[in-house]
Amino acid sequence: MDRKATIFTKIVSMIIGILLPVVLLFALSNHTAVHVIEGEMKRNNLSQLQFLHQQMEEKVNQISINAITISNDAAIRELEFQHQDGSSFDRQKLLRMILDNITLHAGISGWNTDITVFSRMTKEIISTSNSSVYYTEEQLVKEIAKGWKYRTVANDKAIDPEFVWYSVHPITAFASPSAARLIVRTSFPPSYLQDMLDQYKADGQGDPFLYHPEFGVIANRTLNKSSSDDLIRKLNGEKLEASSIHFTAEMNGREYLASYIGLSSLGWYLVDSVPMEDILSPVTKTRNLFYGSTVLLLLLSLLASYTLYRAVQVPILAIVRHVQKIKRGEYGARLKLQGGAEFVFLIDRFNEMTEQIQDLLEKVVAEQLRSREAVLKQLQSQINPHFLYNCLFFIKNMARMGDEEAVVAMALNLGDYFRYTTRLGNQSATVAEELSVIVNYLEIQNLRMRRIDYVIDVPERMKEIVIPRLLLQPLVENAILHGIEPKEGKGTVTITGSVEDGVYRLFIEDNGIGMRTVKLEELQRIVNRSENENVGGGSSFGLWNVNQRIKLTYGKESGLLFAHGTDGGLKVTIVLQPEEGEPHVSIADCG
Repeated sequence: MDRKATIFTKIVSMIIGILLPVVLLFALSNHTAVHVIEGEMKRNNLSQLQFLHQQMEEKVNQISINAITISNDAAIRELEFQHQDGSSFDRQKLLRMILDNITLHAGISGWNTDITVFSRMTKEIISTSNSSVYYTEEQLVKEIAKGWKYRTVANDKAIDPEFVWYSVHPITAFASPSAARLIVRTSFPPSYLQDMLDQYKADGQGDPFLYHPEFGVIANRTLNKSSSDDLIRKLNGEKLEASSIHFTAEMNGREYLASYIGLSSLGWYLVDSVPMEDILSPVTKTRNLFYGSTVLLLLLSLLASYTLYRAVQVPILAIVRHVQKIKRGEYGARLKLQGGAEFVFLIDRFNEMTEQIQDLLEKVVAEQLRSREAVLKQLQSQINPHFLYNCLFFIKNMARMGDEEAVVAMALNLGDYFRYTTRLGNQSATVAEELSVIVNYLEIQNLRMRRIDYVIDVPERMKEIVIPRLLLQPLVENAILHGIEPKEGKGTVTITGSVEDGVYRLFIEDNGIGMRTVKLEELQRIVNRSENENVGGGSSFGLWNVNQRIKLTYGKESGLLFAHGTDGGLKVTIVLQPEEGEPHVSIADCG
């Protein structure tokens, strides 16, 4: 049967052909929607982060400006002159005014910063913090530097972390701190930055924190530690830019959209991360609902297709398979499938048709078997007289020569031979029985010629093979009469056998005069002629007879093959190779 698409295959292909474009279109639409949402999410997240970044920068810059303003305050300058010329009362009054002024500046930004003013001329320290006692002139001069610094240690002692800003007078003292006449130290704790981070997170805008490659993290107070650790490890391996950067990161088994912006004033990075799935959850739910519905629709379609397949395609395939069986000769095949109402009538008629075909063929086969048996008996009856004439001619010659022993032996063996061949009830024999007759025949010929030896070496498993009677005798007779007898000296007949790949072979070889290649090829052509062609008489008739009996019994691939023998004589091979539909080589019942 041609490999064409079945009904079930066509229906499934049609369903897939309908659903596939819809799924692809939705997938494209969903991808576009996700891409748009991700882009919008990046812009929104960056906008919010930039707003927080701007607030922090403004706060820190305002504190920096206040420190610079304090360093140029006229009251503080007057403190230096009063140290040279002024009463103690006026000096205390001025100190109180300076303290009130820096206290006012400490809270003007909204953060309570610590401001410490140190005049190197008067050695006065004015501070809004009680910790000013820890600040010495050497310490303050040593720490003078531009920009904000993050400190966790002071005077070789651990302190609470703080951001520190120094302003000096004159301004050139940053290059030479020992020339500073006035030092203003401003500081604030990271907790104020944490307050801004907390407020940002409370508004539902991510999970921000401040990051520095050297000092680590200043986190909001409810930072997701497990997620932030993965992000911090990623930041540690990156070369950070000052501008705003977006990237995605795998944190705690979830995908996050992360952003960072550099705080130019503090030298830290403001980092925020948003879980992608939280933003994309509506799109994801819609996508999953669509795919689930598509899968359900596909399953229902497949179920409907399978039902149609069972109701229609299976009965059709069963009928086709049984038609193929009938084509191969299996005429006993019957349909037992219970199809639908539409197929009941068809299945019943099919079974009736095959039953009628089987009855007709059985009758034809019976007639063919009877015809074949008649042909076999006819061929076998043709070979028996031929052998009988040769034996009677031999007895006549021996009687003339007065060889009574040979006459008696020939008569006895001839009687055994006809006792063997006249069993008309069974036209078959085992190889062992045939070899027994051949031994008797060779003994008779040896009595006549006194120069014949023989070797029989057939595997035991082949001796039980059932073959037509008198299959070997004409071949041995031909070897002696036409091969060994015309030759001077000793003659040898060798009978061997082999089994290979289910093919049985018997080899009959003599060391007689042999045949030329042209005559050998002519003999092969004569033996292979059909029974309708004129074979003629002579020595080739017995060989043709044997070849026909083999082909009638085992098929056209079996028969006789002729070749030159190893010792110069003739080698005849009997090939028994049953074909499909022919009877197999059978083994006799040894029990």
